[in-house]
Amino acid sequence: PTHNEMPAGLMGRQVAGKEFLDAYLTHGDWDEVVALVPNAASAESFKQTCLSHPSSRDRQRRLQIAMAGTFYDSYLPSPASPQLYFPNPPDPRYAWIRTQGPPHAYALSGVTHTLCSARAVDVLRTLVTDPWQPYDRLICTSRAVRDMVVSVTDAWADDLRDRHGGQPRRSMPLEIIPLGVSTERFRPATPEERAAERGRLGIAADELAVLFVGRLSHHAKAHPFPMYRAMAQAAGQTGRKACLLMVGWAANDAVQCGFEDAARAFAPGVRVEFLDGLRDENRFGAWRAADVFCSLSDNIQETFGLVIVEAMASGLPVVASDWNGYRDLVVDGATGFLVPTIMVRGATDDLTARLLLGEVNYDHFLAQASQCVAVDSAAAARAFARLFEDADLRRRMGEAGRQRAVREFAWPVVIRAYENLWQAQEAERAERAAQAGSKPPRHAGPAAYPAPERSFAGYPARWLDEHVPLVAAPDAAARLAVVAELPLTNHEARFRVSDAGVLMRLVERPGAVRTAGDLIDELAAATGATPVVARATLAWLMKYDLLRVAEAHA
Repeated sequence: PTHNEMPAGLMGRQVAGKEFLDAYLTHGDWDEVVALVPNAASAESFKQTCLSHPSSRDRQRRLQIAMAGTFYDSYLPSPASPQLYFPNPPDPRYAWIRTQGPPHAYALSGVTHTLCSARAVDVLRTLVTDPWQPYDRLICTSRAVRDMVVSVTDAWADDLRDRHGGQPRRSMPLEIIPLGVSTERFRPATPEERAAERGRLGIAADELAVLFVGRLSHHAKAHPFPMYRAMAQAAGQTGRKACLLMVGWAANDAVQCGFEDAARAFAPGVRVEFLDGLRDENRFGAWRAADVFCSLSDNIQETFGLVIVEAMASGLPVVASDWNGYRDLVVDGATGFLVPTIMVRGATDDLTARLLLGEVNYDHFLAQASQCVAVDSAAAARAFARLFEDADLRRRMGEAGRQRAVREFAWPVVIRAYENLWQAQEAERAERAAQAGSKPPRHAGPAAYPAPERSFAGYPARWLDEHVPLVAAPDAAARLAVVAELPLTNHEARFRVSDAGVLMRLVERPGAVRTAGDLIDELAAATGATPVVARATLAWLMKYDLLRVAEAHA
């Protein structure tokens, strides 16, 4: 299976991003929002989402659209919002571009999701080397994620120090804010809802239902072996009838069959029902039928575990692996049980090197890593057994989980944490901007890639400066219209002056000698062109021999 074969919109980061936007529209304490979008279709989609959202009926809010394709010209000089938030780690390009605009023009923030791909780690390394500011923030969804970011950036800083000296360090502070959950959508079932859903799924009154929701991916999500084995052992030890509801979706039929074959092999005596998780009645309805929720993740791709907070909000006790972000969610012994996990030191020492070399692809990288993680199935069996035998324990843990979800993970709480963070960022950014004054960039273009005139300074035979005199070619006026209309000589016209009348005034007097500086000033006065646009216009006119360097200076 490949990572890209998952159903669109159901990856954890996609669900989290969609629900964050819905929660921000519902619970955000704001009157105006600026959306930076890549194209007109995205702009229209965002507008419709906002206009059709229920919150639009209750509050008059202003929506402003900024196009990413014109960021440098239209946004950077005077940002419509001093805060840029990304639904993923902040894009380093916007940190570099910030160095070319007014000092401290905007603050950047973004949230982590999966961090184990080579591309994700590339971005983390920029936290040491790129021009982030102390008021920028990387939002980590769990302590485990924060610790991973610290480990990667510390290792990179150590290597840079060993090779180059100095005191390199991660410049962007880290913040921990969890993902949120809708405690209205995910809530304990009423007796009537529970009876109806169990009837739909054919679950007997004396049958205990354990629920799993998520991708059926043994290499990139959770291997089912410890859950199957623990369920079978617990059912055998307690003598209770148990069924396992596997609500999910597989990348292909082979994976689906693999999960079904493994259930028959490792969970004898347990009824295992596979329900299509792409159908809403299953993905949302099965919560109402369950007695216990289980997720025994063993994968480094996992960072938070949104289904865990959905289970707690639904009032279900949780059996989860003691693994990365899961341990921030489940209070062991109070809202459920954390099942120990173990890795063998040294078993994965060569794995990231093989990924970077391309000897293994991302999916095989995940698979090899997960094969080196063991979840204690005996401990999971003990947890199931205690819950199977004690209805009051199930009730107490479910109630405690619900209270914890409402208190710490409900969207109003999470959105308030984000807004408090953004307010703190803005206060620090504004203070630094006031202290900075007006300081032009040290050189043309960001230091990550200086402008061509610096990067490729030695390429041309000469550079034209403002004092160089120029004249129009004798036939320039006659040829201008043809040059301006042919596709071969008129591409990238949006980056220069294209007004035919203005251009004609520059070339209609072949004998007149004017300096490049005079022509730049004339273009600026006639069109409001920036110096860069005016210079690019002169370059275009010279490229097609409409303007030339005066012979005495050639």
